[in-house]
Amino acid sequence: MRQSILEALAVGKSYPGVAALKGVDLAVYPNEILGLVGENGAGKSTLMKILIGLENPDSGEIRLRGARAELAGPAAAIRGGVGMVFQEGCLLPNLSIADNLFLCHEEGFRRWGLLSGRRQAAEAHRQLEAVGLPRLDPRTIVGELSASQKQMVEIARLLWLSRLYGVENPALILDEPTTVLQDNEVRILFDILSRLKEQASILFISHRLEEVLQLADRICVLKDGSVAAMLDRGQATTRGVARLMVGHELAEERCRESLQTAPGSEAVLEVEGLGLAGRFRDFHLRLARGEIVSLVGLLGSGKEEVCRCLSGSRKPDQGTILLEGRKMRFASPKDAIAAGIGCVPIDRRNEGLATSLDVASNINLLVLRRLSGGPLLSPRRERQNAGRWVEECLVKTPSLQTLCANLSGGNQQKVVIAKWLAAEVRVLILDHPTRGIDVGAKDEIYRRIRELAASGISLVIMCDTLEEDIGLAHRLVIMKDGRIVRDLACPRGAKPSPLDVIGDIV
Repeated sequence: MRQSILEALAVGKSYPGVAALKGVDLAVYPNEILGLVGENGAGKSTLMKILIGLENPDSGEIRLRGARAELAGPAAAIRGGVGMVFQEGCLLPNLSIADNLFLCHEEGFRRWGLLSGRRQAAEAHRQLEAVGLPRLDPRTIVGELSASQKQMVEIARLLWLSRLYGVENPALILDEPTTVLQDNEVRILFDILSRLKEQASILFISHRLEEVLQLADRICVLKDGSVAAMLDRGQATTRGVARLMVGHELAEERCRESLQTAPGSEAVLEVEGLGLAGRFRDFHLRLARGEIVSLVGLLGSGKEEVCRCLSGSRKPDQGTILLEGRKMRFASPKDAIAAGIGCVPIDRRNEGLATSLDVASNINLLVLRRLSGGPLLSPRRERQNAGRWVEECLVKTPSLQTLCANLSGGNQQKVVIAKWLAAEVRVLILDHPTRGIDVGAKDEIYRRIRELAASGISLVIMCDTLEEDIGLAHRLVIMKDGRIVRDLACPRGAKPSPLDVIGDIV
């Protein structure tokens, strides 16, 4: 039998009210890419924390190259040849690539007590070349890099640290590395990873099942803290893996298209001649009651800034916003909220939630006046309101008092949506509503979006993929270079294909 590089044997871990891992067995072998998939809350994050020494298992053990390992923190894991590239990244944006690569390990680059920038740059160039970035200047400030370049710098650092500690064939854990990448960057990353497995073993975590099946040699499926299946790539299909993850068949249709209802005739939101210098200009939109409009375009097309103006985060230079016929001027998001416009941001953890507060507090955050019984808040009304929306939005939580920081990504997203529904908004802006959540949670979010539209709430959305934009929307408003280039209907049963759209975007 092959000797594993990294192995978890019967690993268990519990937190108050929940068993996160239940005797998980997992092995990463030399020169392979192991894909790890599972619903939000399946135990992936807990397992990763144990593998890099951030958490200790309650039971079972971790082995490195066949020997039992006691990982007393990430530094011990790196010395053993296990490193992780986190979804949020760990580089310091104000330092150069070379400074980041060798941070806290500069002694080897000192001469006569002084740090040699020339020697550091030369070694940094060799490390960048090893991860497919031979033309990148090591003196470049990290904040100027693209998302894919930052990821490769982090991988280069982990490989260099492994060699520094004399470890051959390290284990690299990549957490959702493609979430913030464009399609061409994903292709480049996959090419590099396919070559890197000659010198490292890779544990690849992603919610994008098509990518996992394309890249991984084997796929491990986690469900409810246990290994549901370990599959060779040839055994796996997207539909079969999704069924193992969620425990039932998902709807075959795209984005719950059969639930798409016709919007009303009256306009809820009308935007006329909106513009923001250097970002977008002459933007027009008529949003009907219960209509879903998707803003589509490349990064820099202006769609993100349009949404920021509609939600009060940016003040437009020109144009008007009418809400149910009344002219609106938003000096801040607070004004937009008061008018009945909500926004589910792309960064739910930092912008959409108070993660240090519990589920009930987050859901009730915008309606505290309504929940008061005189001058004081009514605990009974708080519980009733939060409980209603937890049930309505299918939030999986041990209790209303559970901290939002301890929820899975999909359930955090549901709490954000519940908060806005509790506030009784008339227009809801959804910025990449399914980013970073699993196929089961996506299906629930699609269902919820359909229900919101059917109830009369109007939605402006921006999605991760063209397929999702087309599948969810009644109409696409396509933007390029700060202007609308096309307004395209997406009726139920007669949706355009991505090929019908892509020519207007690029």
